[in-house]
Amino acid sequence: MNKGLIASAALAGGVLVALSPALAQDEEEFGTLRQRLRVEQEFGVGENLGLEVPSEGSTSLSTTRLTYGLETKTRIQELALTVGGALRFGSVAEGNTLQTGFTDPLIGLRYLRDTGNADFSVDLDYRQSDISLTAPLWTFLDQDGIIRPPRDFGNIRGSGERRAYNVDTQLELGKNAPVGLRFTAGTNGVNYIDATDTSLTDSDYNNLGLSALFRFNPVTTGYIDLYYQTYKNKDTLSTDRVTETVQAGFDRVLSARSSLGFRFGYTDVDTTTTNPFTGIDSLAKQSGPSGNISYVTELPNGDFATTFDLSQNSEGQRGTLRFSRSMALPTGSLSANVGLTSFDSSDPQVIGGITWLHEMPRSSFNLRLNRDVYTDENDEDRFSNYLVAGYKHDINAVSYLTADLSLSYNESTASQEATHRATAVLVYNHTLTRDWSMNAGIEYNMLDEDPQGRADSTAVFFGIARNFDLSN
Repeated sequence: MNKGLIASAALAGGVLVALSPALAQDEEEFGTLRQRLRVEQEFGVGENLGLEVPSEGSTSLSTTRLTYGLETKTRIQELALTVGGALRFGSVAEGNTLQTGFTDPLIGLRYLRDTGNADFSVDLDYRQSDISLTAPLWTFLDQDGIIRPPRDFGNIRGSGERRAYNVDTQLELGKNAPVGLRFTAGTNGVNYIDATDTSLTDSDYNNLGLSALFRFNPVTTGYIDLYYQTYKNKDTLSTDRVTETVQAGFDRVLSARSSLGFRFGYTDVDTTTTNPFTGIDSLAKQSGPSGNISYVTELPNGDFATTFDLSQNSEGQRGTLRFSRSMALPTGSLSANVGLTSFDSSDPQVIGGITWLHEMPRSSFNLRLNRDVYTDENDEDRFSNYLVAGYKHDINAVSYLTADLSLSYNESTASQEATHRATAVLVYNHTLTRDWSMNAGIEYNMLDEDPQGRADSTAVFFGIARNFDLSN
């Protein structure tokens, strides 16, 4: 119920980040094995957790979560592992299919081996969570400070079980040779169990990539890239889609401060749908040029970049021009981007965003405002608009307050209505001892969409946690 605690489990696919920053310290101590066990106990009461219309009623839960993290590093390889799960019991609102007993299993694995002239990496993430306990927008912040929610974030509602998985591998050969090869493969998808919203359908992606690298000189590298992707959705049309792309281009260092990248090629998209009544398959084809060009330069207090991207998908061609600027400030940082995107030669639409981070003696503030296009779980391009703000205030050496707010508006597509979402969370955090901590707070959620209407949810929670350092 406390989305802060839920998010720490949901984001453990980032491997160990959610457990403790201590596991990432002392990176030069090769050969050290670091292990940590975290136990969390949470009590919460919430109204209309599934954001149903009319309200589904009240839910009271007790959740005990156990998470184990391991990290080891040598001079040529790294391994990080996270596993966890929870025991949840309580009184669930009638009609809500939230699971009790053993819930929320997760596993995250990261392995990297670099021998100098070749490297190999594997990233694996599997997690199971309840739809009515979905983590808020700000928990999907990546290492670059960009919020990247899952594809189904704009449409998820109701209750039931959500199982998400992601596997990515990469092998690069000849890193120091005139000619090199890079192989990539991956799969990701989402399955829903006992979902009360029938519009949530299982989907998955599979990807293969092959790149040949030609190092003409120390500042110029040429590329030939091949990509193959399949998409399947168990919707009423049993959608199957195959996307094939071939591109060629180069990366060139223009000076000590600037670089240029260029790719150009062709993309072919074949979509097969099946009529649910006749069983007859229909094939739709979409193809055309694709590629991108980018220019990046370092400035005395930040970076400036301009990019143009041309892509093809089942809906046609999309071109996007974007200008970006980032800068360091005396008390934080500021970055902004603005651009235009056009679907199949339609009138251009404005996109852009601002990120502002501000540090004060006893507090910090962050603001992220963004409008962009993302691909949803139906493999459709969709405009997403969001505002995310966070404030932290240190009360004293052992306690602090956090306040977080997110507002999002996902515009309609051919198969989805527009949705408005809002989440606000206020949390008091207190460090009891070196290993013990507690928090308590209140959370508000809102979902407004046609034709269902507006649904509200409020929850209060209390949690206590203990870290066990098992490092050698």
